[in-house]
Amino acid sequence: MNECAIIFDTETTGLTLHPSADIALQPRMIEFGAVLLSLADGSIVEEASILINPGAPLPAEIVKITGITDDDLRDAPTFVDVLPQIQRTFASASAVVAHNLPFDRAILRGELLRAKIDVFPWPARETCTVGLYRSEWGRNPRLIELYEATMGRSLAQTHRALDDVKAMVEIIQKEELWRIF
Repeated sequence: MNECAIIFDTETTGLTLHPSADIALQPRMIEFGAVLLSLADGSIVEEASILINPGAPLPAEIVKITGITDDDLRDAPTFVDVLPQIQRTFASASAVVAHNLPFDRAILRGELLRAKIDVFPWPARETCTVGLYRSEWGRNPRLIELYEATMGRSLAQTHRALDDVKAMVEIIQKEELWRIF
């Protein structure tokens, strides 16, 4: 397989707290979405979209934002159940990319901590697209703004992990950003 970047996003039960906060209070992952993107030509190699049961009812605000309901997650696997698939996807990549990478990394690390996993195939090269565009925008651009400015059309924001990843992939492909990962 040629060299790939993993572009990923998570949907969660809420926003992260200070890193020193009790892990039991930190948000849980409810959806993982990822695309493996070829660093040779920017083409999509693989996609993944996984709903994850957080083991507790979703806050109403999260249901409103994502459209994901407790019913959607009732029979979904737990994070530990899907961890091998997530590990395989990350292990296939030499670079990792996310829009607001510190948030998604913190969510993943929280889940790994809960699962007592010390070793994870996190790629050595990482890019946060918020940081990548911060100086150009003079602030942290939201994905919907970045998409509209880059693509010249509006983004129907669903706040679903794979949808957000695919929007980032379109930006990456149009701007040929895979060349810098």
